[in-house]
Amino acid sequence: MKILATLKPERYEVGYHAYGVLAEIDWFQRRVIRTLKIPCASFRDDQAFMGPLIGGVCQVGNRIYVAFWNFIIEVDYDRFEIINTISTPQMADLHGMTTDGKHLWVASTAVESVLCLDIQSGKPLWRWGPDDPLLSQDPPPLMDRLRDRMKRGGGLKVPDLDKGEYRYVHKSRSPFYRHHLNEVTWHKGSLYVGTKGWFGEPYSAIIHLNPKTRAASFMVEPGGFMGAHDGVFHEGRFVVTESSKNGVAWRNPNAEIIRQELHPARFFVRGLCFTGNSFLVGFTRVRKSKGPSWIIECDPRFNREFRRMELKGFYPPHQGTAIHALEMVRS
Repeated sequence: MKILATLKPERYEVGYHAYGVLAEIDWFQRRVIRTLKIPCASFRDDQAFMGPLIGGVCQVGNRIYVAFWNFIIEVDYDRFEIINTISTPQMADLHGMTTDGKHLWVASTAVESVLCLDIQSGKPLWRWGPDDPLLSQDPPPLMDRLRDRMKRGGGLKVPDLDKGEYRYVHKSRSPFYRHHLNEVTWHKGSLYVGTKGWFGEPYSAIIHLNPKTRAASFMVEPGGFMGAHDGVFHEGRFVVTESSKNGVAWRNPNAEIIRQELHPARFFVRGLCFTGNSFLVGFTRVRKSKGPSWIIECDPRFNREFRRMELKGFYPPHQGTAIHALEMVRS
């Protein structure tokens, strides 16, 4: 059984080892088969930002697609080489990515959007995001915070997202950033969009999005999850990692929310895939700590650990290895 993992330096604003890694891993042997280093500029000032922040990964046939800060990489799986890149002005801090085999959908976190692209041509097809009523309703106590972000972005009037250039914009300087929209999952004709927060609070929501009409509604209301990442459907459950709670949570078919703490404790839990019999979960060490990062295999209810693999050698120990996404290789 082979998996793909996207890895980045846990400490990335240091000016060196500025690259992301796509790794193929033989899980049964807990062995790295091959890696692809993707270099990236790393800088920050008051106006612009870029970092080696690799994101989601998905596979279509012999092609692997990887989200990076402001572009998508197309990789030939057999050769494990980059053959193409795609970038548009609305790609700013790309996070999760998913596909139905014909389209790519990627979460562009700094501009609070889901972008849809044609997988054959790379052409942008549509954008859903901060102007949707579901996302733009702002609680009065937090309006001042949003106005401050707008001022830093160049004025109280929110600019036209479809006409601007945002690839250089950090979320802290974006007038659109309110929920840390960071994940998108394709399942049976629908998209499920996850947020890590909600108007500056650690409460997460899951949004059901119709890719044809772009009609949006809550699958999980804000506060149902806490610091949610990832998204996997399994036997009617929608399972997420909870980075803020060192665990996982899921929504049952009856809308009941179940939360399960995982061990070891004090890790940033992100990266999730289902193998057919078990779940693989990514454990990234707490920022600036000295501990290792792990991929751990658990039973479907997350009550039992089967195997674990320490991730090391990708970056110097003092930088650490952060896990973003895990994906099964489709043969």
